[in-house]
Amino acid sequence: MTLKVRIISLEHHGLADSGSTENVSPFGLKALVARKWQPNEPVGIESPPGVFRSRGWIVYCQPADRGEFVVGLRLLTPQPGWAPDGGKTA
Repeated sequence: MTLKVRIISLEHHGLADSGSTENVSPFGLKALVARKWQPNEPVGIESPPGVFRSRGWIVYCQPADRGEFVVGLRLLTPQPGWAPDGGKTA
């Protein structure tokens, strides 16, 4: 499931980044973004921007192709609406 995502630093005013998800669950997500983020940095997360909102933190940040970065984000509160099946289980 690919969604647009916006990450906003809660520690550094004005620091934000946009990208797209590679993996989404109610507990977190993996996204491809333009800038390097520091692990454990608290962030606000919107996906799609302006619709679903949550707080969380950066779990990891690894270099990807073309100067981009892959970040793992853990959500502070599970967001069932972000899961591919809307949080429903079979």
